[in-house]
Amino acid sequence: MTPRGSFAAFAAAAAATILHAQDPPRAPQPFRTGAEVVFVDVSVRDGGRMVTGLRAEDFELTDNGVRQRIEHVEATAVPIDLTLVVDVSGSRAWTARTSPATAAARLQAELDQVLRLLRPEDRVRLFAADTHVQLVLPFSAPAPPPAVERLEFDGLASLYDSLAAALLQPSEPARRHVVVARTKGGDTISAVGAAEIQGIAERADALFHIVMMETEFDNEVALRGFQCNRDLMGICAPTRRFWTPFQRRLFTGGQLHPLTADGQTIAAAAAATGGALHKTELLTEPSLTGTFRKAFEDFRSSYVLRYTPEGVTRGGWHAIDVKVRGPRSYTVRSRRGYGADEPQAQPVPRPIPSEPRTLADLTAAYEQRAYPRFAAGLRAVSDPVRLMKEFEAAGNPWPAAPAREAVLALELAEPAIFSSQPAARERAHALLARFTNLVRDPIEPNDFERYWHFAVLAMLQGSLRPGAADPFVARALRRFPDEPQFALARAIVTDQLWPVAGRTVVTDERGSPTAAHVRTVRSEYEAAIALPEVAVEARVRFAWFLHRIGRNGEAVSQLAQAARQPIADPALRYLRLLFLGHALVALDQHERAAEAYRGARAEVPAAQSARVALMNVRLLQGDRAAAEALAAEIETSGSREIDPWWTYWQGQYRHLHVALTRLREMTR
Repeated sequence: MTPRGSFAAFAAAAAATILHAQDPPRAPQPFRTGAEVVFVDVSVRDGGRMVTGLRAEDFELTDNGVRQRIEHVEATAVPIDLTLVVDVSGSRAWTARTSPATAAARLQAELDQVLRLLRPEDRVRLFAADTHVQLVLPFSAPAPPPAVERLEFDGLASLYDSLAAALLQPSEPARRHVVVARTKGGDTISAVGAAEIQGIAERADALFHIVMMETEFDNEVALRGFQCNRDLMGICAPTRRFWTPFQRRLFTGGQLHPLTADGQTIAAAAAATGGALHKTELLTEPSLTGTFRKAFEDFRSSYVLRYTPEGVTRGGWHAIDVKVRGPRSYTVRSRRGYGADEPQAQPVPRPIPSEPRTLADLTAAYEQRAYPRFAAGLRAVSDPVRLMKEFEAAGNPWPAAPAREAVLALELAEPAIFSSQPAARERAHALLARFTNLVRDPIEPNDFERYWHFAVLAMLQGSLRPGAADPFVARALRRFPDEPQFALARAIVTDQLWPVAGRTVVTDERGSPTAAHVRTVRSEYEAAIALPEVAVEARVRFAWFLHRIGRNGEAVSQLAQAARQPIADPALRYLRLLFLGHALVALDQHERAAEAYRGARAEVPAAQSARVALMNVRLLQGDRAAAEALAAEIETSGSREIDPWWTYWQGQYRHLHVALTRLREMTR
């Protein structure tokens, strides 16, 4: 399930909306390695009462034993990002009797209880721990209540992997992140262990609570003993969970369910964030909702302390201790520390030739953001296949920045995409296909992946090889089924089949498009027209297709409807009027056509196609003098302005430069 986002335009240079995306926050993240400023969430209790009204001078904070100056204390209620992790794995010895609808309904009921505790400005996200780490619900506002639409359950337990995914997700500086996990206490298939979770938690900007489901654990043990007893039912049949790679438990059976070594490690991980591990107390078992209610109340009455570390080395682990000054003995809960990278000496930049040719020089130019030199060197490459082979053999030049490698791969593929050599094109397509998988976010599709797909589609449309572009469009739509620009790309690539590949693919013996192709193009453009973000361009392109197959009345109608919306892109305004003139000429409405052509010239004065079209219509009207004047104007024009008609068949290729620029910015 891929959410359709609300996005901001980035193609200002082209005066058009290309993709809409929420820019990732650029402010420093608290508790991130290398952070200059540290934020610490602190709750203060006097017995069972939360203590409010404290000021900066009331706190004493040490960083690695060195007292720090608290610069600011924030006591207002900040928005909360709540991540819920629910263990839905199954009993490994008994076939589940719960239906998918029942399992989803139970989870929905639990989610709804939590939603009632949230405020309008808060957000909630839901992970389910089963064989796979499942993002059941991305960050959503509590109203209207989001629905659990998809759930895999009753598989192996990937508890630790799910906790890692939840804790590693970045949070925005203006919000506070709370992770509450509910587990039956077992892990059977995760790639990481409890020690890794502790290390992640200590460095995560999140308050982490974990709830033990001891009763459910006991019920599964009792059920297994009853159903697998040979003297009773004897029906403990093997299931898809009868084998597990390993069995790791947070607690064991018995009346008190003592914690194992793993359980103690996870408890320490939660405590390091200011949270806790919750077990049964006095016959009262903790719940997901109750645990969050308590954490939420603490947050509403807690403090955020800000300080800049002084007198301590920057790198390594920093132990934090927070106390409240005064005669009373308060209970203070806060995170216990944070990790920071050691300052790294900046390497001496590699000298860059004015026209880099080798992979090393091109990579250096890219790293130093010398993009004009990079582009000049790339244009001069005579053997793009060799360059791509070297790139693949060398591996990622920036191991900590895989996204930058993906953008570099995209740019290195461009010369081969436009090569006349089939081997070069095939190599480039294979390179892009490989990185299409590598840019996938393991949890949910993100903005970088969205822009990367758009740049690939724009490049392939520009190469005018729709057969090669088609599988990439399909991949993009599988990941982002609601992205309007990808729906438009689908229609453009299909439209390109005729006339680009029409002789052998979508035409009849007369060279006309087949009825099946006409139906497909119509349905795909109509699907794009239904999306407001791309409706105008879809109508303009659909109208040109209708004109080409002789349906000029329909074409005029589509172009008239396109004009009812504001058109920000001057190239699109130009094409609408140019195509309107062509359709009107075909309908013998010459004066209306001339008016349309004059309108197109007003949009892009130096464009040749509108002047030639106007010259032609003047001849059709019998005004030879006007036609000759236009011809002379065309012959003497020295303008180098790009005619939008020249790049029409290349689809969204006109946006490739701004798409690449945006990707470069996202990988800095």
